Amino acid sequence: MSTRDNCFGFLRFVFAFIIILAHLRVLTQLPELQCTRLLSMAVNRTAFFVISGFLIMVSFDHSKSIKHFFAKRARRIFPAYITVILGCAIGMVFLSSYAPADYFTHPMWWKYIAANFSFMNFIQPCLPGVFTADDLPNCSVNGALWTQKVEVGFYLIVPLLAYILHRSKRSWAWLLAIYIGSVVWSNIFLMLEEHTGNSFYIFMEHQLPGCLSYFAAGMFAYQYKDVFIKYRHWIILPALTIVIVEKILGWNWLQPAGNAAVLLWCAYSLPAMNRLEWMGNFSYGMYLYHYPVIMIMLSLGLFHTWNAWIASGVCIITTLVLSALSWHLMEKRFLQRK
Repeated sequence: MSTRDNCFGFLRFVFAFIIILAHLRVLTQLPELQCTRLLSMAVNRTAFFVISGFLIMVSFDHSKSIKHFFAKRARRIFPAYITVILGCAIGMVFLSSYAPADYFTHPMWWKYIAANFSFMNFIQPCLPGVFTADDLPNCSVNGALWTQKVEVGFYLIVPLLAYILHRSKRSWAWLLAIYIGSVVWSNIFLMLEEHTGNSFYIFMEHQLPGCLSYFAAGMFAYQYKDVFIKYRHWIILPALTIVIVEKILGWNWLQPAGNAAVLLWCAYSLPAMNRLEWMGNFSYGMYLYHYPVIMIMLSLGLFHTWNAWIASGVCIITTLVLSALSWHLMEKRFLQRK
């Protein structure tokens, strides 16, 4: 089996869809949508990080140079990312309590642009006078963007990691060291948050060092993909056991490794899904566009005016349409440029 003979694209689509459901549940807090909780517990942002660890190494190894690698990454992430930032910054004027002249000259507007363009969404997640009603969960325009700085940070260190792994005879030892260091980082900050209740520690846990264990697990799966693929049916049961047990106990020491093994099994053991690989083209747009769509519908009161499932369906369909248009009219064209 080759690295292309898989359904990673389909899996990315499924995971993006589940994240949409999770944000619908969390942001609306509607009782009817709480049944999706199990899905969001089973799949979260970590699944994307594991897949990124695998596929970004594939991309790097198939790049002609480091410059070529970064050019491909830039063409993939920047067009849609810039579009959603500018689209929200300009379009949200119609939902703002400020007059257009005051809205576009407000320091918060310019800070939003600067913070998000530099992948620092947490510095300024809100726009002036937008989503400020008391019945809204927060004023964040696109709370899903926090993962982008983690992804970009990982891209920046990939050439160094690849150089070390390709030159070393013990690449597994380097990956194990990265994995252990990341898990230790994550658990230290989780324990600090539990003992102090300070949300700053959760913020620190979400940064690149705390997420590297998932990227490292994906990279390990790529480095030893032939062994994984050959023995995947023997690995899947212990991996599922690890994931389930640690979920129940609230641990995350072996979860990244377990997730990587389960995802690899899914990617290479569901041949019927390989023909749906094209669906992965929309996953990035789905991830970028769904949060503002949900917040706009919440601010308009549509989740209370309409049936919860009808409103959720409109959110999902709108997101899928935006993602398809984004891919065909913009993302694909940038990727095809030489």
